[in-house]
Amino acid sequence: MQVAQQLGYAPHQVARSLISGRSDTIGLVLASPSNPFYGLVLEGFLQHFQRHNLRVMCYLAPTLDDVEIGMRAMLQYKVDAMIVAASGLTSEAVTDCRRNGVPVILFNRSISSESVPTVQTDNVRSSKMMAEFLVRGGHSSIAYVNGLEMSSTNRDRLRGFTEGLAQMGLEPPIQEYGDFSYEGGREAAKRLMMSATPPDAIFCANDVMALGVLDCLKNELGISVPDDVSVTGFDDIPMAGWSSFNLTTVRQRRTQMIVAAIDLLDQLLAGEVVEAPTVLIEGRLILRGSARLPSSLPS
Repeated sequence: MQVAQQLGYAPHQVARSLISGRSDTIGLVLASPSNPFYGLVLEGFLQHFQRHNLRVMCYLAPTLDDVEIGMRAMLQYKVDAMIVAASGLTSEAVTDCRRNGVPVILFNRSISSESVPTVQTDNVRSSKMMAEFLVRGGHSSIAYVNGLEMSSTNRDRLRGFTEGLAQMGLEPPIQEYGDFSYEGGREAAKRLMMSATPPDAIFCANDVMALGVLDCLKNELGISVPDDVSVTGFDDIPMAGWSSFNLTTVRQRRTQMIVAAIDLLDQLLAGEVVEAPTVLIEGRLILRGSARLPSSLPS
């Protein structure tokens, strides 16, 4: 090898792949990059794979149909494994991957019909924590802004939030829809505040929608936050900490999630049986200035 380096020899990747039976390429299927959370996730995975001389094929899947299209395209390029961080994974797509010997890991998503190794925040527990926080802050008319109905993260967050409100003696939340986007959050806020029973607190299924809600309340409707309405989100993207937003939110522990996904990936590529196919990582309540503080905080 030392002689080869002195002669400037570089191994031919295709030839090496034919010998090893592996392409040293990992496929990443990501949701829309409009959510900065996924940009940071991509950066984290790229840093790891580049350090280990692995190539990455990335496919952006902003719609449900794009996920299956992207996965089939990656199978044609003989990736060694796929990490899917987007809604829309079907049983058929998982079956295709298994038939081709390509393991799949779900990141920040889950699928009930298949046993697929999964890494995600404990969305149910984290949203229960947010419900308790808002009720202890004196709120009684509370709204939830959904992302995409088909998204497992949205369903789990709504479920946890609804259960948390019930445990605190409140009815299910008023619901609106914002499709995980900033504009969707703005429009949802308008509909909520112009309704016959406007809420005194709004929990959004992600931070991007929460930023839209905040801008609408403060800059368009002249509503004081948090004096009149508290606003909270989920993800803890960098903009949530900007002074213009100062958003109270649930932090997804991105680094721990990436490390857990890589551990699962290493086991699967080594042909090992994954003993704990679902890894749940606890979210953390990040208190800033967009929500009233209770006298005692949820544990």
